[in-house]
Amino acid sequence: MTNLKKEDLLSLEEYSEKRSSLRDENIALKKERLIKIGDNVSLLFENKETVQNKLQELLRDENVIQSEEIQEKLSIYKLLLPDTNNLKASMFIGSDDKEKLDFFAEDGKGIDKRVWIQIGENDRVFGSSHTNAIHAHTKDYEKVFVLEFDFSNLMVKDFQAGMVLYAGIDHPKYNIRTKEILKETTTSLAKDFL
Repeated sequence: MTNLKKEDLLSLEEYSEKRSSLRDENIALKKERLIKIGDNVSLLFENKETVQNKLQELLRDENVIQSEEIQEKLSIYKLLLPDTNNLKASMFIGSDDKEKLDFFAEDGKGIDKRVWIQIGENDRVFGSSHTNAIHAHTKDYEKVFVLEFDFSNLMVKDFQAGMVLYAGIDHPKYNIRTKEILKETTTSLAKDFL
């Protein structure tokens, strides 16, 4: 299980000094951990580094310096970290087109419960959706959910063996499947099981 501790966080001053290079690293990491499902849905599979970056940005934006408040925010953000045999993803539904976003609000209700990933020849694993205080303040043009995908030991071995990975949504109004996910994405996700 991945853990993020208060000692892992940089002070506001340290973070401000290193922010530019850390953000560049985080953008590259997010790129290899992002799966787009159609034009309006994407999954960012979280790990220690992505969660730490989100938390550091929040602490900076809100100028949080009190130890108790930092610990409180940390305990919320730790909920995004994968555990043994599971992955967690922030699911973003976004569009500049208000009609498309309205579609997801009306016809696409429950779409967060119909997202799946499949490794190798195994069955599809549907994510369980969680509400999370992290994403409570999202922009008007996007919705965000936290999904958790639980895998069997065999599926974890298939991840680590680099088997083919697919993702999709099985919803009556939005039924779509990706092409084969890039190997570097599968490899990056497989590291979460170590």
